[in-house]
Amino acid sequence: MTHNNFAIRTYGKSEFALLMFPTIDDPKVAQAKLLRWIKKDRQFHQSLVGMGLSSHDKDYSPDQVRAMVEKFGAPGEYEV
Repeated sequence: MTHNNFAIRTYGKSEFALLMFPTIDDPKVAQAKLLRWIKKDRQFHQSLVGMGLSSHDKDYSPDQVRAMVEKFGAPGEYEV
């Protein structure tokens, strides 16, 4: 499945964060920014947790990616 040419699939957390914030070169900084976006909306964060999101995971599942793309837009679809 794609969202405006963006493939919904499993992504490494760093990989997805760097796609969301292409002007950030440091994967840890990109991940921290994405996590702030996620946690800003407590209900959204809890919905991702309900999908199995854990701080110990290395990847985002396709369902988690789909939810984030629906919430934030696919990489390149929004203004940062």
